[in-house]
Amino acid sequence: MDPRLAQLLQKTSLYGTLAMYYEHIDPEKHIYFYRKHFEYEMQLVQLYWALQGTMENPSQIECY
Repeated sequence: MDPRLAQLLQKTSLYGTLAMYYEHIDPEKHIYFYRKHFEYEMQLVQLYWALQGTMENPSQIECY
C-alpha cells in the first residue's frame, strides 16, 4: 500500500472516531473533529483515484 494512502487512512479513521466520541459530549469538539475527518477523507479519495489512474504507469504518480 502506498504510504501516503496509509497515512491518510489513519488520520481519517482517527478524526472520525474522535468526532463520534464527542458527538453527544461536546458539540464544538464534535464539529471540529468532524471537519478534520472530512478534510482528510477528501484527500484520501483524491489520492486513491490518482493512484488508480496511474497503476499502469507508476512513474506518473505525483509526489506531494
